[in-house]
Amino acid sequence: MQTLKSKSYWLSLSLMLSLAVMGLLYDVLNSPERGFAVLSSPIDRLIPFVPGMSLPYLGWYPFVFGVLAYLCAKDRLTYYRVLLSMNICVWICYLIYFNFQTSVPRPEITGTGLGASVLGWLYSQDRPYNCFPSIHALHSYLVMRAVLSVQSIRRYVKLLVAAGAALIVLSTLLIKQHVIYDALGAIVLGECIFTIITGLSLHRRRRKGSKWTEGIN
Repeated sequence: MQTLKSKSYWLSLSLMLSLAVMGLLYDVLNSPERGFAVLSSPIDRLIPFVPGMSLPYLGWYPFVFGVLAYLCAKDRLTYYRVLLSMNICVWICYLIYFNFQTSVPRPEITGTGLGASVLGWLYSQDRPYNCFPSIHALHSYLVMRAVLSVQSIRRYVKLLVAAGAALIVLSTLLIKQHVIYDALGAIVLGECIFTIITGLSLHRRRRKGSKWTEGIN
């Protein structure tokens, strides 16, 4: 509770707005005007179409920002590292979208349940481009990777976050928003950038008295 009353916590948490600002460029690139490729594989043809998985797919928003808020309170330096990694990775994704646009063919939605309704709305809001790498999978993997790297976080919390991230990544495939290459590309990209940022940060001295690192043990 004391952390939540800290001015430095809320200042640090406000840095998450950088992800929202980055998101403004997403729609600009989400088009086939530069041409596009389809990266589907035999594995993707074996993956079933499950409209109900649109619900955990949309759960990505509270999941990612909730885990970031938790990290900000639990381990401020890891929070900075993963947030920086996320921003760098999104820039890399945008460069890929601009130069190598991909698309995923969408199946016809025939159901009438809640999952089908949500998926129909989702399809109408997000055009089937900007697929490789998957930002949904990328951010889910990165927050999971960050949580797993913090020794002081309890094991059951790590398991819950890992399960949540896995469910979201799986949902991207089951609702045919992405193909297996999109998810694998996101995981490889996220791991590379997070590892580099973490390695570089170990060689930097903490800024004493900074409002951003105030209260960090």
